Parts: sequence; structure tokens; C-alpha cells
Amino acid sequence: MSIYILRRLLYTIPIWFGVMMITFLLFNMRDPISIAKVHMPQAPLPTLQGWVRANHFHIPLFLNLPSDAETEQADGRVHPEFAEKSIFYSQFFLGMRDMITFQLGHDKNMKPISESLAERIGPSLSIMLPSFVLSILISVVVSMFVAYYRESAADVSIVFITVMMMSIALPVYILAANFVFGKILKLVPIYNHIFLPVLIAVFSSVGGNIRFYRTVFLEQMEQDYVRTARAKGISEADVLFKHVLRNSLIPILTSVVMALPFLITGSLLLEQFFGIPGMGDMMYTAVVSQDFQVIKVMVYLGSFLYMLGSLLTDISYTIADPRVVFK
Repeated sequence: MSIYILRRLLYTIPIWFGVMMITFLLFNMRDPISIAKVHMPQAPLPTLQGWVRANHFHIPLFLNLPSDAETEQADGRVHPEFAEKSIFYSQFFLGMRDMITFQLGHDKNMKPISESLAERIGPSLSIMLPSFVLSILISVVVSMFVAYYRESAADVSIVFITVMMMSIALPVYILAANFVFGKILKLVPIYNHIFLPVLIAVFSSVGGNIRFYRTVFLEQMEQDYVRTARAKGISEADVLFKHVLRNSLIPILTSVVMALPFLITGSLLLEQFFGIPGMGDMMYTAVVSQDFQVIKVMVYLGSFLYMLGSLLTDISYTIADPRVVFK
């Protein structure tokens, strides 16, 4: 197992490198002065040039080649700043070094991004963690119920409702819940609370989860081991809870573990609408204000969490089913 984990970690290196490359090309293949103007729209040209040098946008993009260094001075001499550096003294490799060492830089307001992340993870988790747990519990329980009473009126009704829930977009949930609970019933404030965001997150996800888990349970209930258990006189409830649920854990764990990164990255729409200062709100603010450094960090963080979730998914398979062996 340890060999497999090590191999998977090595596999993530080229993937992470590719994400870094694509993100770098999207944000850095621009005129450095135009990037500086985003941060200082009214600044004169000398100030913009100073910002470019302070943020290392004047150095080569990928490789510090002699030809790049020679063009730095009009007399053809090699600029000392470049000549004394290695070939990897460039924007791309310095950016990779900063990501590996968690030197995430500063946002447009010159606040350390690492400090902002530490402040905003908590509010995001306050919404995403309870909604994640409730969604999984409700989805599994309801899915087992409709699988137990398959092809009954209850099964057909719940399937119809879940399809409707899947067809409703998240903004509709937000507006409807805010109108009903905030304006009509006046049970919660309209802004800056977590009850409605959690409720909306649960309702917007259980529809698809119930449909998926129901399909998984029904597929398992058609297997030979289920018919054998019934032939032995085992009750339908024991068959469902002790056999079907256990053998359905692998596809369930796949969807559950792969959703874990979103607990940290948060929900952009929910946080922005309800004034929750979480990671989603941080991403929205960065996009609106064209804060490229924050956007890059969020992209890197999301890709890293997704790769980590993929590894945890494989590891969880061995916990759910000891027969699964990775070599």
C-alpha cells in the first residue's frame, strides 16, 4: 500500500506542473505594465515600472537565457541581476518555488494571501461542513428507503421530487429560501447568517445524491449474494443494512471523498449572497477586482485539494473493502 501511495504521489507531480503551466500562461502572458495598471490605475509610468520590478515581472518568463540578460542593458552588457542567477531564475520557476514554500504573495491591498486564507477557511467550513454531513446522511437514508420500497408509490414520488430538485438551479434556491424564510416568515435575517446557506446547500445537493445512491443500492440488490441471503431466510432489513449498504460503500465513498475539497474552497454564490467572508467570497472579490495573484493561488489550491481527494478516495476503498489491494 505504501508503494502505491508513493507512486500516486509521484504521478501528481506532472499533473501539478501542468496546472502551474496553464495557469501561468493564462495570467502572465500579458504586458507587465498593463498588470501594474490594474493595481495602480492612476499611477505614472515610473511608478508602474517600479511595481513591475518589485514584483519580478521584468525577469524572463521561463528560462534565464544569456540572450534575455543581454537585452536588459542598451550597451549589450549582461545585466548583473540576471548574469549571477541560474537558468531557472524566471517568473515561472520562482512562482513554483513560492507555491511549494507557501509564500503566496500579497493581494491588491498588500495583505498576505496566506493570512487571508487562514481567516476565511473557518467561515467556509461553517457552511460547507454541516451541509456536507447532513446531505450525506439524508441522501443515504432516503435512498435506502426508496430502494427498500422500490417500484412503490413512495419510490416513484421521491424519484419525481429528486428529479425536480436536480432541475432547479442554485440561484433559484437562494432567492426562494430568502423570500420565504427571510421576508415572509421572518425567521432569519436576510444577510450574514449561516442557517439559510446550510439549508440551501443541503437541498441543492440531496436530489442528485439520492438518485445516484438509489441506483447503486438497486444494482447491488440484483446481485447473487442478495438472492442467496434471502434464500437463507435473512430479513429484508438485514439484507439491506448488513449486505447491500456495505457493498455499496465504494461508489458512495467515491462521491463523498471527491467532494471534500469543496469544504475548504467554499461556495462562491452562497457566500457572496449571504455576506459570508469565506473562500468563495474571496474568489469572487478577486475576480471582480482582477486580483490575479489571489486567483492564481485559489486555482493552485483547488487543483491540489482535488488531487489529494483523488488519493484519499483510493485509500478509502481499502477501508471499505479489505479485498481491494493496490499494487
